[in-house]
Amino acid sequence: MYDVVVVGAGPAGSTAAKFCSEKGIKTLLIDKDKFPRDKPCGGGLPAHVLKRFKNIVSEDMIESYSYGGTTYSSSLRYKIEAKSDEPVTAMVIRKKFDHEMVKVAIKHGADFKCEAKVVDIEILNDKATVILDDESRIDTKIIVGADGVWSIVAKKTGLKQKNNPIGLCVVEEYEVEEKIMDKFFGKSREGYLNSKFQNIAGYGWVFPKKKHLNIGLGEIEYNSKNKKKKTNLANIYKDYVSMLKEMKLIPEIIKVSKIKGGALPVFPLKKTYSDRILLVGDAAGFINPITGEGIYYAMVSGQIAAETIQKALAENDASKRSLSIYQKSWKKDFGKDLKLLYWFTKQQRKTKSERNFRIMEKDPTFNQLLVDVMTGDLSIRKNKWKILRKYIVCLIKDIL
Repeated sequence: MYDVVVVGAGPAGSTAAKFCSEKGIKTLLIDKDKFPRDKPCGGGLPAHVLKRFKNIVSEDMIESYSYGGTTYSSSLRYKIEAKSDEPVTAMVIRKKFDHEMVKVAIKHGADFKCEAKVVDIEILNDKATVILDDESRIDTKIIVGADGVWSIVAKKTGLKQKNNPIGLCVVEEYEVEEKIMDKFFGKSREGYLNSKFQNIAGYGWVFPKKKHLNIGLGEIEYNSKNKKKKTNLANIYKDYVSMLKEMKLIPEIIKVSKIKGGALPVFPLKKTYSDRILLVGDAAGFINPITGEGIYYAMVSGQIAAETIQKALAENDASKRSLSIYQKSWKKDFGKDLKLLYWFTKQQRKTKSERNFRIMEKDPTFNQLLVDVMTGDLSIRKNKWKILRKYIVCLIKDIL
């Protein structure tokens, strides 16, 4: 009998396991894959990850730092440049980063079991049971679902919403000699974003690391059930790489070969808890709807889940009434920011993006304000009126 079984050993699950274990809670962390394992991802950690989790994220987990970048409009007519004296993003190799995070959880006392696929769960009055594909059963007091956008925990507990829209991405990470990376991206490792490339509802990215170049495309479609035409991101990806070469933004030696695909949530589930159940990270739908970044919210939700579990176990009450404080806590911490980012994204979709790029290109101050919000240096909730006032002023200047 464990106090907690955490299903899924990504950043959300490992963080939850780490904080639970160091509180003296008997914890088992399990994952269906063998570690180390890779995951389709850009591999960028925003600045607020490093600030909040500086005692977890160590230097040996980080491949390099990025000090800025350039975002192009879909027509390539406008571009927005952002540079900083401080790192705006820490770049990681997800295969290494996730494995190191698991090691941190183990170091603090968690048990770890890989190649353990969960196929079902049972919730009883006195316990919960995790059932694996080899028919073995693990009893626990509380289950944390950290098993991604296709979460089996969310599905089996009825927390997964039907027809919930998802985002899609395709990505490939290329190993490149450091001297070539220095030539193209400098020591500051400034990357590129391309908004709405070939009219996809998202963006393309180029994230340079120390000896790796991560290139990807992400599409977040809010009304996917009403979408008439399917987007072939794999084919668009090849066109994207070709365009980057034509613009001489990436080395000619880059050859598309093993594109990986992945899914990501669009917005949080309506309910992220139930009797003896908490959902964290992608399983709960936590993601920045503008950038597609989710590691920060994964780790924060893991931390909040551990605090909720500690209180529930102390009171010997793992009912949904007791665990409901988890949802109140994450909403207070970052939920309002996600809601505003989602609203902001919807408004952007209704306006002409080329005009927005033209406005931002003309006003470096407004541009920097938005960059600080996107990288987590500023809270959109605390600065929403400042952003709105600045946007109105820029809009009037553009009209005049």
